[in-house]
Amino acid sequence: MNVKRTKLCLCRSLLLMAGLLFAVASFAQDLTVKGKVTDTTGETVIGANVTVKGTTNGIITDIDGNYTLSGVKPSSVLVFSFIGYKTQEIPCSGRKEINVVLSEDAQALDEVVVVGYGSLSKKELSSSIVQVDRSKFLQGSMNNPMEMLTGKVAGLTVNNTAAANPNASSSLQIRGATSISASNDPLVVIDGVAGGDIRNLAAQDIESMTVLKDAASAAIYGTRGANGVILITTRKGVGEAGRVQVTYDSWFGVNLAKSGPDILSADEFRRSRRATDYGYSTDWYDLLLRDFSYDNNQYLSIDGSTKNGYYGASFNYKKATGLDLNSSREEFGGRFVLNQRMMDGIVELNGSLNARRVNEVWGNDGMFDTALSMNPTMPLYNEDGTYFQPTSPTGARNPVQELKEIDNNGQRVYLLGTAEVKVNLIRSEKQMLNTSLSYSLHYNDLKQHYYTPSTAGESYWNGYNGRAEVTYQKWYTSRLEWLGNYSLDLGDHNFKAMVGYNYEQTTWERLQAGNSDFNFDDILWNNLGSGSYLAKGKASMGTGKSLAKLIGVFGRINYNWKNLLIASASIRYEGSTKFGADQKWGAFPSLSLAWEMANMGFLKDHQNIVQSLKPRVSYGVTGRSDFDCYQSLATYGSHKNAQLNVTDTYLMDGAWVTGYAPSVNANSKLGWEKSVSMNIGVDFALWNRLRGSVEWFDRQSRDLLYNYTAPQPPYIYSTILVNVGTTVNRGIEVSLEGDAFKGTPVEWTTGVNYSYGTTKLDKLSNSLYKASYVELYQKPGVGTSEYFFRVEEGSKIGQFYGYEYAGVENGDMMIYTDEGEKVPVSKADVKYKRHIGNGTPTSYLSWSNTLRYKNFDLSLMFNGAFGFEIFNMRRYGMGLKGCGTDNVLRDAYGKDADITTGGGVISSFFLEKGDYFKLDNLTLGYTITPKENKFIRGMRVYLTAKNLFTLTGYSGNDPSAVAINGLTPGVDTNSAYPSATQLSVGLNIRFK
Repeated sequence: MNVKRTKLCLCRSLLLMAGLLFAVASFAQDLTVKGKVTDTTGETVIGANVTVKGTTNGIITDIDGNYTLSGVKPSSVLVFSFIGYKTQEIPCSGRKEINVVLSEDAQALDEVVVVGYGSLSKKELSSSIVQVDRSKFLQGSMNNPMEMLTGKVAGLTVNNTAAANPNASSSLQIRGATSISASNDPLVVIDGVAGGDIRNLAAQDIESMTVLKDAASAAIYGTRGANGVILITTRKGVGEAGRVQVTYDSWFGVNLAKSGPDILSADEFRRSRRATDYGYSTDWYDLLLRDFSYDNNQYLSIDGSTKNGYYGASFNYKKATGLDLNSSREEFGGRFVLNQRMMDGIVELNGSLNARRVNEVWGNDGMFDTALSMNPTMPLYNEDGTYFQPTSPTGARNPVQELKEIDNNGQRVYLLGTAEVKVNLIRSEKQMLNTSLSYSLHYNDLKQHYYTPSTAGESYWNGYNGRAEVTYQKWYTSRLEWLGNYSLDLGDHNFKAMVGYNYEQTTWERLQAGNSDFNFDDILWNNLGSGSYLAKGKASMGTGKSLAKLIGVFGRINYNWKNLLIASASIRYEGSTKFGADQKWGAFPSLSLAWEMANMGFLKDHQNIVQSLKPRVSYGVTGRSDFDCYQSLATYGSHKNAQLNVTDTYLMDGAWVTGYAPSVNANSKLGWEKSVSMNIGVDFALWNRLRGSVEWFDRQSRDLLYNYTAPQPPYIYSTILVNVGTTVNRGIEVSLEGDAFKGTPVEWTTGVNYSYGTTKLDKLSNSLYKASYVELYQKPGVGTSEYFFRVEEGSKIGQFYGYEYAGVENGDMMIYTDEGEKVPVSKADVKYKRHIGNGTPTSYLSWSNTLRYKNFDLSLMFNGAFGFEIFNMRRYGMGLKGCGTDNVLRDAYGKDADITTGGGVISSFFLEKGDYFKLDNLTLGYTITPKENKFIRGMRVYLTAKNLFTLTGYSGNDPSAVAINGLTPGVDTNSAYPSATQLSVGLNIRFK
């Protein structure tokens, strides 16, 4: 009995203990923590995130900064975070109340910015440099990774005239075009390698892009920095040592073609009686459009760190098709990067390799022009099923047949490899000294194949059975570079110095062969010798090669006094084989100075208002040398008969000898174009909400290259390339970014970039070489000698030159004479011509917006250009009843029906205001934070729409697709590729 009672008591005690333990455990799991979040000034922080580390359990603070979070274990760690403040992690330790004071995060000013041959913290910058990190890149399908910068940098214009053509690329321009003969494109530097092709990179591999806008920041690149510099930094291996990180990133996009120009339908064409009625109704333009145009991009990266370094690899596959029936592009890319430290970190080995194979298929954009102007009553096929061949006008072709039967493709290989050894000689708290030696190779080759069959229009009009051509080109640059870096911290005084040596050799080679008139179409270009034109002496063959060397020594010193006074000075001494014997070498100095007023005594007590207020001024000299090799040397070449496509030969002593003649006059003084630039600006960060800069620049491009008439004698050839002209480029840029909603459930960051600038030709002649003006962009057509643009001394770049429209009288288009009288266009005289407009926008505006709500994010990018005209080539070529094309725009028989003359004349009638403002990019994303698991770290899905709508008064194509960079801007060409709205869905998964 006692034993039973004892057992019963023991069981009851165990049950009671189990219950108590369960209650304690339940109590521990159900712990509720509350508190208040404030900043260092005592103000409440609204909308701060409070989460249990390692879980999805979280809440945001209310309007009073209070929070109440349940389901917290006593051993949990709470994470307090908010934009603009430093994140804090606080162990709960069983507490039920935790109050937190968040301090301002000055990381934005401590952000590391890549500069030429090095890096600086943002607070150490004293020149015009803008860095855009991957978190701010535009998303969605793209042809060129540079499109991710669209609208992100004031003064940088990213212009793509055929965004839905996968083989098209973007044109880049920084602060306007200032050169007449040389390139106006900025220098692109990839991981320190100048001149690399950005299309060698997967967009996901790019970590940041830095734009060097003024001469002070770009002068370190000497003869190549006058158009600005864009520095590309790629991703490196990251993560915890011993743990591999795998990321999968992909997008799939579709192109939705927008409606084309409004032309006469087949029935309207019949009623107009413009040409023969063949009895059919054919929409040629629509037949050229592909049923489904897409962009498929797949990307996988593997990154990791070791105790003494890091490694990374990525693989990319991309396949895209254009809006037209033929264009496509397929890419296979791989990238490898490795860093290894040895000897206790004294020696570092770095290596990287980017490789990409590209298969390109090219269409013919001009066929869209043919399709619009073609007789819509013609059939697509003959009765026997073969393609219909138009017999008029001369040279007419069936545009569908051209795209489907002509085989025009190429295979391209990109390589970019770098190997570097770095030695850290001094590593202490106050000093650092290291030196590095690197070698890099940039290689690009392209093999092109072309075949037009015997059934195509080209064969019909030229009287042969097919034409084949093979062209092989390769470009490769090898670079050897030595750098030395030294820094010294003396407390109030901080010095950073860099010196370097650079040797580059660039080679281009070309081999071309072509033949015509084959027995069979099936062999394509695979047996060039079988064409009959070889035996007739009319086959084509050519080779070419050029080599240029560049050597530079350079140095820079940065000085920082108490974070109050920041200064930088650099110089590069550089020589190039492109230049004349008397002008091989030149020096390119720069100097910049900044004053951080926020660290002055009178502002230190107002850090809650002024975080940064930094006026700065800079001056620098840069060069421009992007012109062909051997222009300074007296070269000779054989004369080619363009009509017969053969080289002229002469019978001498019973033998046929090829004739040679001077092709270039020697110029021992030929040198680089020099850009002298002054930049004044101020950077600021206010109220922990507003950030930005305002700056003014003055850039004078001197010693511009141009081909002038050469005095004979002493010169033999008729023209000579010399340095004479000067252009002046001035403008202002404003960049603002602010947190419109901060500390609210919906956070909104908005930014505006605005730039205004003009370029004028200040000087074109000197005492020896004279020119009254420069004419550019010759009017299309056989035997024409007119040009759309004329640039004169004192006038702006981009000026259209033609007749001033004066209305319509009795069906005749009227123009103004030089005395202001009205005359019919048929009586036009060259002396009546004048500047009638300008195709270069004076102002650019972008407006970016990012909104976040919980795990959702929404970004919108608006872009616009203002203050320019567009020459409507569509209206010019087929906008009037009297135009020579078969079909015309509907307006020719509508609002312009009263005009019977004037087509094909360069007049202001065809000029329209090109101003536009558009929603360029909209991205909606959702970030998924999975529950604790062994595989997935995070996931994000997004939907992007590009080129949604455009607000404009222009009647032609989308004005944003009109070329506005360079010296011949604002011409809406007839062969403009159709515009499209691009929709893409993306997925990013980060694995553990």
